[in-house]
Amino acid sequence: MTLLALTLFGCGSEDPSAEGAPVAARTPRDAAPDGLFRDFMDGKYDGVGHPLDAEVWEAELDCKPTTGASQPEARRFAQGAHAAGVACRATSKTIGLGRFTLNVRALVEKACSGSACDLPVFTAKVKTPGGATLEEKALSWASFPSALTYANVPLRFTHATSGAVELELTWNDQVDARLDYVELFRATQNVLITPSQVFAPGAQLEVEAQDAPKGFSLGYFCNGSEQTDSLDALLASGAATREDTDFRSVFRFVADDLVEICPLPSRLRFTVTAGGFTRAQARISLFEEEPPCTFEPNTTRVLLTGFEPFPADSTHDNSSERAVVGFDPKSVPGISVMKLTLPVEYDTAPGIAASAIARCSPDIVIGFGQGRSEVDLETTAYNTKNSAELSGGFADNRGHIAGGEAIVGGGPAELSTGLPKEAIFAELTQSGIAVGYSDDPGRFVCNNLFYRIMTESAGKPRVSGFVHLPYIHTVDAADQKMLDQVVRTAVSAAVKKHQALP
Repeated sequence: MTLLALTLFGCGSEDPSAEGAPVAARTPRDAAPDGLFRDFMDGKYDGVGHPLDAEVWEAELDCKPTTGASQPEARRFAQGAHAAGVACRATSKTIGLGRFTLNVRALVEKACSGSACDLPVFTAKVKTPGGATLEEKALSWASFPSALTYANVPLRFTHATSGAVELELTWNDQVDARLDYVELFRATQNVLITPSQVFAPGAQLEVEAQDAPKGFSLGYFCNGSEQTDSLDALLASGAATREDTDFRSVFRFVADDLVEICPLPSRLRFTVTAGGFTRAQARISLFEEEPPCTFEPNTTRVLLTGFEPFPADSTHDNSSERAVVGFDPKSVPGISVMKLTLPVEYDTAPGIAASAIARCSPDIVIGFGQGRSEVDLETTAYNTKNSAELSGGFADNRGHIAGGEAIVGGGPAELSTGLPKEAIFAELTQSGIAVGYSDDPGRFVCNNLFYRIMTESAGKPRVSGFVHLPYIHTVDAADQKMLDQVVRTAVSAAVKKHQALP
C-alpha cells in the first residue's frame, strides 16, 4: 500500500522545449485524495505531507548546494553536466534529546537493474556543530523503486544533547536524480510489541516504548476494555519487569499472565500516555491455535483473507474483514471456504496465510485489504517492505516500521496476479460497482501478503491474487451487500478459471 500524497509532484526543466530537457516526474497511483492510509495522516501531517513541526529545506530555495541546476520545484543533478558535490547543506534550529529522522525526498530518472542497484545516488550525513558525525547513510539506487516517481528515504539518528545539528546531502555523480526537499523532525514516539502469535505457555512478550516522554505510563487494553490496573499489579509484584535506557523502556511479561487477564483469542493493545494524552500505541493478537483446515471433500477449496482494523487505535471497521467474515459460501455452488482475519503486521500476516496454504492446500487464494474509494484489482506485487512513502515511515499495528527490506530474499522483484481480473472487472462494472486496475498496492502489509500468496502459488494449479476494497468507516447493510457482491464475483471468476486449468 502506498501513502497518500496531497500534492501532485512534477518538475521539468526551466525550458521544457529545450533539447535534452528531462521529462516530468510521474504521479503515484494513489496521489489522489482517496489514497490509502488516511488514518495514519489525520492530525499528524500538514497539507503537503510534512510531519507537523518538521523543519523543511526546499532544494531549489533553502539548500546551499555546490552542484546541480535549479528547477521550478526541485534541483536536478545529471552526469556529464554536473560534478559530484553538495546537493543540500543546512543547519537546523535547536533540537532536544532523542531520536530524529532526516528525510530526503528525491527521484531517479531511470530505474536500476542488477548490481547497479547498489550504486549510491546520494550520501546523507548528520553532524554536530563541532563536526562529529552522528549518522551517515548512502542512499542507494535501490532506495528509489520507480523511475521518475518521488520517494522518501529516511536517515534516523540519536541526539544526546540539546542544540542544533548540521545536515549534508552529497550527490555522488553516478545516477541522474532530482531533489525535492530535505526535512528534519522528531522520530515518532512509538510502541513496539512482540509479533502476534499462537499462545505458548511460558512464552515472554515484550513491549518497548521508544523515545517515550518522561514520566509516561503504560496502559493495557483487552479487546477494547481497559485493564491497566491489572498490568500495574504485575509490575508491582515482580511478575513483569521494566528496563529503562536513555531512549527506550522495555517491559517484559509472561504471556500466561496476560492471557489470564484477557482470555484467548485476545487482541492486546498497549499505550504510552503522558500529560493526559496518549502519545503512541500498538496492538497484537494472541491465538489459541493455528487456523484449522475447514475444507470439505469433493469441493473447490477457497481460502479468503481479510485484515483486522488498523491503525492500532482504530475504532472503525476494516472493510476487508467485514467482507470475508460476511461472505456466504453457499452463494457459489461447489465450494468450501476457509476464512482468515489477519493481524496488520509485516511478516506475521503472510506467515499465517503461508502456513494455511501449506497445511490446507487450497485451490484458490484471494487476499482482501482496505484501500481507496473503489475496488482495486491489484495486478502486481513487489518484493519490498517499506512504509517510507510517508515521511519517516509509519508503523504496522504492532509498531514495526519497515525500511525497504525484501519480503523474500533473492525473490523476483515483481509477481503478477493470477486472478481473472478482466472477468471480475466486467462483472463488477455491469453490477454498477466502481472498479479499476491498480499496479500499486503500496509496500505495506497488503503488498507483503500479496507477494507471499503469489510466492506460495508459483508453479501450482492454484488461482491466487489480491483485491483492495473501498475504505468504509462503518459498514452498514448496503455496504455489506456491495462487499458480498465483490467477494462473490471474485470467487466465482476464480473458480471458473481453476476449472479450466489443465
